[in-house]
Amino acid sequence: MKNFIEIKELDQIINKTAVSIEDGKKEIFEISEKSRQDYNHYEQELLNIKTKLTLIVNEIDKLEIRAKMAKNMIATINAHFDEFTEKDIKDAYELSQKVQIELSVKRQEERELQDRKTELERLLIASKDVMKRSEALETKVSVALDYLTNSIFEQLEDHKHKKEVSIKIIEAQENEKKRISRDIHDGPAQSLANIIFKAEYLSKIIDVAPHKAKKEISELQEDIRDTLKDIRKIIYDLMPMSLDDLGLIPTLNKLISNLMESHPLQIEMKIKNLAPINDPLINLTVFRVVQESFNNIVKHSKCKNALLLIDCTEKKIEVEIIDDGIGFDANGMLKKPSGYGLYNMRERIEMLSGIFSLKSQNGNGTKIKIVIPNKIS
Repeated sequence: MKNFIEIKELDQIINKTAVSIEDGKKEIFEISEKSRQDYNHYEQELLNIKTKLTLIVNEIDKLEIRAKMAKNMIATINAHFDEFTEKDIKDAYELSQKVQIELSVKRQEERELQDRKTELERLLIASKDVMKRSEALETKVSVALDYLTNSIFEQLEDHKHKKEVSIKIIEAQENEKKRISRDIHDGPAQSLANIIFKAEYLSKIIDVAPHKAKKEISELQEDIRDTLKDIRKIIYDLMPMSLDDLGLIPTLNKLISNLMESHPLQIEMKIKNLAPINDPLINLTVFRVVQESFNNIVKHSKCKNALLLIDCTEKKIEVEIIDDGIGFDANGMLKKPSGYGLYNMRERIEMLSGIFSLKSQNGNGTKIKIVIPNKIS
């Protein structure tokens, strides 16, 4: 009876804690969302300011030409005073004064716009910092909340190990969500916003500066093509459709081709045996491990050459990824859940009753090897 009461009280404490954390998470999300809205607002206003500055600078250039002409006219009148009527002289001085007033007003507008531009650039930096900090805090709160609300009592047996695994899985999920959100926001979403702003800008200058507008339209078309390419890359990274349609090897060939196109890296793939892989999960796991390994190579290894070895029989699949880069302390890195995604690789492989091994030393490159059954038992 006592144990039941203790568990019930513990459950109440956990529920109250979860409610408090959930409320805090909502507040953090609202702060993050407000910062994101402010950032987008400042960004749009900044583009509008830049557009206005371009137009005002053009007007100032024209007014300076007119002011110079009026000044020359007055100089001519002073040199040949007897040749001009009183009305000519009056008109010339009034025109010069009018142009000077207009020029002074436009220069003041330019100064105010420049000041606002500087302020907006400062606000953008501050908003971005708030977004970054709140997103990091939101991830930490999500990890704590998910751990409290997801079958905590079922984890009492072998508690320490299961706690670590649960937290790492939740962190990986939250980080992946943040990465996808960040990729979309910083990539296609940002590009599409800029495209809209550019289109608005073009509609304002097309009559004033048609040659410049034509050049901007060409750049806009290139921006649209780049944005489409970014969207396709994000979709491919989430789930390469060619994996189901064409199979593992053609999909890996495409991955390697894309990497060599965008990075100064030579990758060779060698295949010893090629028995069919009928389980989609095994296909996806092998692809993800190879993809993550190459991502690490590109980001960290500073290598020039990499080798992918595949030996797929009816019983097992062996994959090796080798590079000639700078290497690292493998023992230390494997102990870190954040270490180059190596922990997630190992978890994926061990879930399929496979073996994950890593060999690396500072200055001697890296070798990753996985062995998994070609059938899920």
